Amino acid sequence: MKIFLGSLVLAGGLSEGEEPFAMYLGLNKLVQITTVLRSPSARSFDRGNRTVELRFSVLRRHPSVLAATKFLLSHGASLAALGGTATIVPENASQITYYLTAAALRSIHGAQEGTTTTHVYVLVGGGLTTEFQGN
Repeated sequence: MKIFLGSLVLAGGLSEGEEPFAMYLGLNKLVQITTVLRSPSARSFDRGNRTVELRFSVLRRHPSVLAATKFLLSHGASLAALGGTATIVPENASQITYYLTAAALRSIHGAQEGTTTTHVYVLVGGGLTTEFQGN
């Protein structure tokens, strides 16, 4: 599976040795809770405003410890201002491509062990769909 944010590759997939793992998908929505004085129960109102959170990790192998360190220290800074549509592309052509609309990178955490780096990405967007809706 490949994952893009706009035109930038976050996970290159099996063909690049960057298969995302530990994927998590969460749906959040704004719910207002109201209580009335001396009421036996509160009421909730779904205000809509749904957001989708996609979290995944990517392990990368680098040619040297120095290359891994350089990637670790520079990768997050290069992603700071990115946003747009996130695209999730299965590497099996018979599977469906998904789009996370109005996506932004909420956080990125990186770790290095020798020549290997692991990054955890958290994307937040307005909705997950199978139809491209533009940036």
